[in-house]
Amino acid sequence: MKINKQTIKAVGVLAGIAAVIGGAVIVSSLLEKKYSTAPVGAGQALSRAEVDAANNDRNDILNNSKPIRSIEYNGSTYAYNDNLEVLLFIGVDDREVIDYGVDGRNHAQADLLLLAIFNKDKKTYTLLQINRDTMADMMCYDYHGTYTGLINEQIALAHTYRSGKEDSCEDTVFAVSRYLYDIDISNYFCLTMDAIPVINNSVGGVTVTIEDDFSEIDPTLVKGETIKLQGDQAEHYVRGRMSVVNDPTNINRMSRQRTYMSSLLPMLGEKTANDDNFALRLFDKLSPYMVTDCTVDQLTNYISQFSDYTLDGIISPEGNSVKGEKFMEFYADEAALKKTIIDLFYVKQ
Repeated sequence: MKINKQTIKAVGVLAGIAAVIGGAVIVSSLLEKKYSTAPVGAGQALSRAEVDAANNDRNDILNNSKPIRSIEYNGSTYAYNDNLEVLLFIGVDDREVIDYGVDGRNHAQADLLLLAIFNKDKKTYTLLQINRDTMADMMCYDYHGTYTGLINEQIALAHTYRSGKEDSCEDTVFAVSRYLYDIDISNYFCLTMDAIPVINNSVGGVTVTIEDDFSEIDPTLVKGETIKLQGDQAEHYVRGRMSVVNDPTNINRMSRQRTYMSSLLPMLGEKTANDDNFALRLFDKLSPYMVTDCTVDQLTNYISQFSDYTLDGIISPEGNSVKGEKFMEFYADEAALKKTIIDLFYVKQ
């Protein structure tokens, strides 16, 4: 079925109704699971009173997660800039969107976290990339779907504790926002891996210089050559890590992702500006791989801004990567992070 604006509105209404009905059914179903069907260590489902108390705790945290309106920094006062639009790109390591609330435990992680921050006053935008290994607070849930509190883990896991659909995206938004001192995030746009070739080919390919050795996974990506990525080459370029370069920190891959995005986004904006139906056709093709809280009009507007606004830089918080008990962990330099947040989200008074 082709997507149009009327379809989006109708689906939005039906989805809202389904979410209310379906949410109640799913919670009830989870609570009725027999212990014998749960994994070892899953524990027993909580009582209704305990679930309600846990949900109230979660809601209290969400309600209090608001940006600080005014900050004193280096002798000056900074006010939160309300004239921003902030879009969070989430890239997960699944092939297509799967509802794990139905199909089992979600194991998908958010390998790419990229904020597009549009400054409507300056007509500029900045891309802020968050390392997937960043240690951050996030919502945690037990096997039965009951909120159990905040935990501090790699931020990529914020997507993992829910169904893999809207609720996973919302918890990822929360984790990223909290990490950045509760900044406002306007919308999210989540894609799975199979979306990469679709987007890449929609602009006719993206030209990059190959700076790593891809011989083990894609011999067509020859180190030192400048090529226009086509099809699966794009996924190999932005996702390849351990088999490409012996760098468990994710830093090298993040650099490639920034290079790719800085070329791709203006091309998407140009395509949208020159073809009124480009975005609609693209979103139709992306639908099996996409979860978003945006309407088609909102997504079209975001893409247009990549053409109309000037890129003011692609940055990533400074910090250190260390080997944790099992996996890599990234810890931000708090002083540098605070300055970055003030520079991006606040205005000097």
